[in-house]
Amino acid sequence: MAIQISKLSYTYTGRAEPALREVSLTFRPGEVALIVGQSGSGKTTLARCINGLIPHSYKNGTLVGEIRCYEKSTAGLSLAQLARLIGTVMQDPDKQIVATRVFNEIAFGLENLGLSRDDIRARVHEAAEYLHIPHLLDRETHTLSGGELQKVVIAGALAMRPRTLLLDEPLSSLDPPSARDALALFRRLADADMAVVMIEHRVRDALRITPEHGVALHQGAVAFDGDAAGLRAWMRAQRNGRPTPRLPARSVAAQGEPLISFRQVRFAYPGSPQEQLRGVSFDVRAGDVIALMGPNGAGKSTLCKTAIGLLRPSAGQVIVAGEDAARFTVAQIVRKVGYVFQNPAAMLFANTLREELSFGPRNVGMSEDRIVATIARVLETVGLGHLSLDQSPFGLSFGQQKRIALAGVLAMQPDVLILDEPTAGLDDGTAEDLIQRLLTAEHGPQAIVMVTHDLSLAHRFANRVVLVADGQVVADGSPTEILESADTMRRARLDPAVVSADDQSPDG
Repeated sequence: MAIQISKLSYTYTGRAEPALREVSLTFRPGEVALIVGQSGSGKTTLARCINGLIPHSYKNGTLVGEIRCYEKSTAGLSLAQLARLIGTVMQDPDKQIVATRVFNEIAFGLENLGLSRDDIRARVHEAAEYLHIPHLLDRETHTLSGGELQKVVIAGALAMRPRTLLLDEPLSSLDPPSARDALALFRRLADADMAVVMIEHRVRDALRITPEHGVALHQGAVAFDGDAAGLRAWMRAQRNGRPTPRLPARSVAAQGEPLISFRQVRFAYPGSPQEQLRGVSFDVRAGDVIALMGPNGAGKSTLCKTAIGLLRPSAGQVIVAGEDAARFTVAQIVRKVGYVFQNPAAMLFANTLREELSFGPRNVGMSEDRIVATIARVLETVGLGHLSLDQSPFGLSFGQQKRIALAGVLAMQPDVLILDEPTAGLDDGTAEDLIQRLLTAEHGPQAIVMVTHDLSLAHRFANRVVLVADGQVVADGSPTEILESADTMRRARLDPAVVSADDQSPDG
């Protein structure tokens, strides 16, 4: 057996309820195992136990049970020893990046193994070719998009040639063509006798490579353990038991003066051979729910960072509330434009939820009484009103952390809310519920911009799709007009796709 888990339970420090409850599972070489479950069901905690982050990095929780990897108990192995057996790609690629240059990042683990320079170079190029990223090897890691970072992290894991590959939402930041290529790679690795354990919310995509093993977690326990066909049937039964209301595609007309105007915005990272933004222009008005879409590396996240002053355009202007954003500090802009990063670790810092959610409102001068009421309201908006304010945000699942980061931004009541990959870390039902809550929230934003690869999300909730490729806007129109045009999608280097607003079945 590649990995054998016996009666595993884990409770984070400060939490009354265990994150895992007597989990017993077996993963075999030569198989793809797909693990699914709602946000907060224990999937990421299970991954942390398998790769040794629990208990080596999460030291104060209570761990019971045993994990064996190729007949060795992992309890006696260091993180370095485990890394040779289990290659890990976690949900947040930023947490795994240690080098400033892509080549050095992929080579990092190999250098720790003491390989020769020639062997390291050969393995780095081999892994880069697998992921179709040789052109990124000389890039600085801080200039990469989230999807590009994800590919680099996967390449670093593959270069170590582990016997097991553990993937926690590997598709979350990838555009459709990149996701298809990554899945094909995982299939090839399993067919070559590697054990591939994949936690994924993009279940419909993952099922297309025919995983041999399916697992569903619910409230920290194993709710299903069987083959892929059985997993499909189990998921279908769950949906039938909890019907999701269907909303029509959004057709709200934007109105009034622009809340944000991008006017011929250009930007290049220092040392980059080309511009990431090349004359981007469009407006965001009250009533807009804009899906900002395009392939990995198109410039979407870079553009959003210019909207809040984290990056300053090298040419052109970003106009916020009628004023040139260059005149404002980031602290001033966040009163008008809220930005929720792709990875919540870039935003969370406090020891408790109370401290985390109070920080922004206090800095914009909100009274303490109003802060208390605001925190309660935004937690309800993001569907986490049941959480204790005394607990740490770092013991939460990735999806819950993402919603806490969103709550912290909502607490400052911005006019425009920018969400970078809002569905990453969230199952379909939780993601849809969250967007619905945002659109109907009291004191909610006047406009929303979503950076997303989720075509059905754009179809159902956006009134506009702004399609970006190679740092330029190639199309701006209704979801039906843009996403159902094969020619338009090809111009953006995305697969032509016709997506129905009702096409939500994870086993489609």
